[in-house]
Amino acid sequence: MQLVPRSDWGAPATTPAALMPTAKGVKVHWIGGRYTTGAQHGDQCAAEVRAIRQEHLSNPDQRWVDIAYNLVVCQHGVVFEGRGAGHESGANGNQPLNLAHYAVCAIQGTNESASDMLKVGLRDAIEYLQAHGAGPEILGHRDGYATDCPGPELYAWLHAGAPRPGGTVPAPVQQPTPATRAPAAPAWPGRLLRVQQPMLHGDDVRQWQQRMRDRGWSITADGWFGPASAEVARRFQAEKHLAADAVVGPATWAAAWTAPVT
Repeated sequence: MQLVPRSDWGAPATTPAALMPTAKGVKVHWIGGRYTTGAQHGDQCAAEVRAIRQEHLSNPDQRWVDIAYNLVVCQHGVVFEGRGAGHESGANGNQPLNLAHYAVCAIQGTNESASDMLKVGLRDAIEYLQAHGAGPEILGHRDGYATDCPGPELYAWLHAGAPRPGGTVPAPVQQPTPATRAPAAPAWPGRLLRVQQPMLHGDDVRQWQQRMRDRGWSITADGWFGPASAEVARRFQAEKHLAADAVVGPATWAAAWTAPVT
């Protein structure tokens, strides 16, 4: 696989996106619209990745913190590091969908066919993410979200198992055993855990507090979310490169179970 690191195509070396060490699998997207790929891999491909990132950062509704995809693949089969492995994507449609799958984008317009090299690059990207925590599911963006993405050609290829051109469908990647795989996060309780008046109280608070206590944080699991709990949340968020707002939302909740203990 030819992987272009973030810094080599013009992004900061690291992403502020939330950590997400495991996922059910990978969802594939395309850029859509009209786009014409140059004959040779070069500056045009990197410029398109930069343009995607800038478009995402400029979107006031989505409030993306970085390019939304984990990886981006051009028609020449080159893989560009977006958010990279082990980070939550922002591309799959909503928070639960982003927590379920990583996201890979194909630089393919509606007027282009998918080249064999594009499919090779996508297969490389999928296997790279599978080697870094993704499960065996290989889906399209439209699976679970109302969209035409990634177009009929790529979608049919994905549901044929995403075979390498001229080859066969690879065997599913062997996943870690339950003893070594990071535990799945319980469902987010649906309300933000934060300091407020009257003080927030409930089993969801106690569950999060106990999880943080199990991870080694000094916190009392009494079910009351006060200033001490907020300070633990803020410090945990800063450690995991999350928005350090001392509010336990979906990303912070999930990270409490899935992010590595440091």
